Amino acid sequence: MKISKELLRDLAQLAETERTIMSAYIDTTNDWDATRKFVESERERLLSLLTKDEAEYFDVSLTLLKDYLNKKSSQNYRGPGLAFFADIGADYSRGVELTVSPEKSFIALDKEALILPLALELDEYEPVGVIVADASGARIFVAAGQTIEDAHSLRTKIHHLSKVGGWSQMRYQRRRDKQVKHFSKDVAENARKIFSEIGVKRILLAGRERILDAIHNELAKNLQDMVIATVKWDLDAGEDDFLKKIAPIFEQIEREQEKNILEKFVAELRRNGLAVKGIEETQTALRRGQVDMLLLDEMLDSKIAEQLTSLAEATSAYVEFFPQRNEVMRKIGGIGAILRYK
Repeated sequence: MKISKELLRDLAQLAETERTIMSAYIDTTNDWDATRKFVESERERLLSLLTKDEAEYFDVSLTLLKDYLNKKSSQNYRGPGLAFFADIGADYSRGVELTVSPEKSFIALDKEALILPLALELDEYEPVGVIVADASGARIFVAAGQTIEDAHSLRTKIHHLSKVGGWSQMRYQRRRDKQVKHFSKDVAENARKIFSEIGVKRILLAGRERILDAIHNELAKNLQDMVIATVKWDLDAGEDDFLKKIAPIFEQIEREQEKNILEKFVAELRRNGLAVKGIEETQTALRRGQVDMLLLDEMLDSKIAEQLTSLAEATSAYVEFFPQRNEVMRKIGGIGAILRYK
């Protein structure tokens, strides 16, 4: 399972009980033996801090975690990381593939699932639908953080413009144009199905200009509006190199989005409109279900950020995190919200 708004909402709702919930974030870029040793060391650390009943729940949760790790190991999963949550009282357990390595591996027990790292990751590394195409075929995949997940590949051969077998150049060009249009329709329809199912909101096109133009023209209007950039690329080039090439594009788009959100937020504050700032006003608005988007400074105290994020996800509010250097967030104490209604 991948990180999604639905997953975060489900995890946030676990906090509505009085049960103890286990949250684990594990860097899996090392070998699996090191991962298993880490889990055992965390077990010993935590058992000494638990009551008898809590220890029994924890051991069951830990068994589920180990089963999940063994499954990922047998599938040759290579990282960058995994998260796992277990609420035994609710008969709930869920494993999540991370898109970047966690800053620090840990296992924790608390009255709520610790979802702040997931929310930060989803905000900074929102999945982007990618179509890579040239005359040899196309790949449709989803890129996020350090990961690429293949969704569909189409292989074809669109002949290059030249005289073949005595055909006239004009006749051959018409045949090639027909091939390109048919191929582009096929790619666009497959992309529509895949991106719709995943809930992609941003699309990047990569490959050769003429093929990409044809595919763009065949995309539905709502998908055309999601295209954030077009880059030159070879279909068979390495994935790591591709991630390095597109990372600056995603970074720029993220910063532009933050700028637009803050401009809207400040405008609403100035007119005493649909915005609040500070922890007290923001908490009150969250509990009333008024918040459309929660705005948090990335360097905010983690306990406060966790509490506010959990409230936001439980009420289907979006969460946007801003880098420490942001001047607007600094002036309002790192906490604010854009409201659905007054």
